[in-house]
Amino acid sequence: MIRLNAMPLDFEPRRKILPKLPSFVSKDGYREPEMSEFESAFLCGAIKQFRPKKILEVGVAGGATTAIILQALEDIGEPYEMHSVDVAEKFYRDKTKPSGFMATLAKEKVFGNLRGTHEFHLGKYLPQVIDNIGGDIDFVILDTVHSLPGEVLDFIAMLPYLKDGAIVVLHDVALNQYGTNPNGNATTVLFSAVTANKFLNLVSGDVNSKFQYPNIAAFQINEHTAQNIENVFLTLILRWSYLPSQGEMNLYFVHYRKHYPKELCAIYAEAIKMNLYNLVIASYV
Repeated sequence: MIRLNAMPLDFEPRRKILPKLPSFVSKDGYREPEMSEFESAFLCGAIKQFRPKKILEVGVAGGATTAIILQALEDIGEPYEMHSVDVAEKFYRDKTKPSGFMATLAKEKVFGNLRGTHEFHLGKYLPQVIDNIGGDIDFVILDTVHSLPGEVLDFIAMLPYLKDGAIVVLHDVALNQYGTNPNGNATTVLFSAVTANKFLNLVSGDVNSKFQYPNIAAFQINEHTAQNIENVFLTLILRWSYLPSQGEMNLYFVHYRKHYPKELCAIYAEAIKMNLYNLVIASYV
């Protein structure tokens, strides 16, 4: 079921923390955070609404969104545990800075003693750290590659560790329509395929937005999500936009074999073969 305009918007955490941090604009004009004010408000509204205790962020970039999330959690005023995972140790838009550098500044210069805990896991794929992070995750921010297989791989990897009723926020669910990347549809595909309670807040009154369909959405895990996870596995049969390294694909395969039946793992293995042929071998035939 899709619930329209049911998520409260909370603009305050972003407005509180960003003026206290140095601004960042890349050479090609991208700013931190890459989320718009509306998107940050949707994310913080979800945090305020569901008051999570254990938060997983996958995809950190410069860390401004991480800082905004921490501000939202601090505003709630309750203990929490947050983990931020990014395969890149260096910020992809400025390799002189570590991933998450703005959140690090916020923790060192702004927040002081946090009410909860926050840990970076940089230079690692999610299957390499999820066991140490552990289960009972009740809130996820998934914002990584955006092109297939991207976020689909990570959601399948994290599902066994999510608490019943967990919220998963997806950024760039309309990137293939809004942006210059027509292949940026991994979050769109995941949002469409997953069986869950889904949240969309239509954008209205924003002169910078061409459409009402938002670029951020969320879904809530329910009793049918794991039962119907084959629908998410089957999305991997779509043509991928990039081919992960053999090592990365093996990491996910080993991880999936620990948590899913052999039939679903066979679909993943076949998806690898198909995309290996179409993305690599066919180009030489």
